[in-house]
Amino acid sequence: MIKPHEPLLISDWADLICNLSQHGQSVAIGIFDDSGTLLHANPAMAYFLHADPTGANPTNHLVNPDLQTLLSIKSDGLIFDGLMTIGNYGDCSYVLSAKVFRKLDAILIYAEADVPHLFNENSKMSTLNQEINNLQRQLIKEKNKLQSTLSELKETQQLLIHSEKMNAMGKLVAGVAHELNNPIAFVYSNLFSLEKSVLEVFQSLRQIENLVSINGDQKLIATINQLRKENELDYLEEDISDMTKESKVGVERVKTIVEDLRRFSRLDESHIKHIDLIENIRSTISIAKSELHKKEIAFDFDGIQNLSIECFPGQLNQAILNVLMNAVDAVPIGGHITLTVSQDDQFTCISITDDGCGIPEDIMPLIFDPFFTTKPVGSGTGLGLSITYKIIHDLHHGFIHVESSMLKGTTFQLFIPKII
Repeated sequence: MIKPHEPLLISDWADLICNLSQHGQSVAIGIFDDSGTLLHANPAMAYFLHADPTGANPTNHLVNPDLQTLLSIKSDGLIFDGLMTIGNYGDCSYVLSAKVFRKLDAILIYAEADVPHLFNENSKMSTLNQEINNLQRQLIKEKNKLQSTLSELKETQQLLIHSEKMNAMGKLVAGVAHELNNPIAFVYSNLFSLEKSVLEVFQSLRQIENLVSINGDQKLIATINQLRKENELDYLEEDISDMTKESKVGVERVKTIVEDLRRFSRLDESHIKHIDLIENIRSTISIAKSELHKKEIAFDFDGIQNLSIECFPGQLNQAILNVLMNAVDAVPIGGHITLTVSQDDQFTCISITDDGCGIPEDIMPLIFDPFFTTKPVGSGTGLGLSITYKIIHDLHHGFIHVESSMLKGTTFQLFIPKII
């Protein structure tokens, strides 16, 4: 009958445990002779002492307690039990739980890392790393938010500056138009009076000549005829009549320009209201007329007569002028621009088409970005189309559609809803 094995005791495993300790990485074993020479080091002790795999040429030392202190203790047995520091007195330091034994002329160091402590510290480090990562992500978000806010502030600042400039210009234009209106009306009225008076003078002169011709002697008649010839009264009568007519036409043109300036500035119409869109656009065209003439641009305007819409007149004028001036810049000398107005059940569409250079496909998504411009430095702020977008999209709740072909031209369509 086979007897069951008896349980093995720890003593039965002594050789195996000793062998495993010699080759383990958590238990450090080192033997020094009485002169301080390292006689033996297992892999863990070689690691802490920064020695080669055989335990030779260590570059680290026992720091606390140091080797000389341990060697000075002459009694056999356990001579130290506590925390031991191994390092290079500089940037490298290991703290281990150690026991030191002396036997004759040698000492044995048995040290081990505090594994539970390491795990605990590792867990803390993991938590700290996670917190650091979270903070880094939060900082990145805050940085992006700050950059976005800074860009918005910069854009808002420039838009405010531009808005103040336009407001100042509008006040100036309105003031000039108002100041010109009275003297122009005065001159216009006086031209009619002058024309009437000159006509009456020449009629009276002819009556006098007729009376002299009937009742006067030949000498007086000859004198009057001579005076008429010498002073070219026939020519003066015709010339004065032509001058007054031309002056009235000129004053009427000035009155039209003044009215266009007043209508374009529309400081008295800064709130939403119904306007005659076609007359509004005509006033805007008159502002750009000099630039159109300068480049000899053929300009066509096709709109629905008496088209009344609800909008912000001054701002809409600015949006149309911005797009129109961009078209003027894009077309060559002798180019062509067409402005049309159409309407459906929901929107009024203002379309501006040019035969200019077109917009490259890669920059099309950028054209409404603040400060983006393809013009040379000093020739543009990059705010024209950005302001136009805000006026149409944000203020009027409409939208802008752009189509462009390189070397063929571009069409901007401004859609204004019938009900804002």
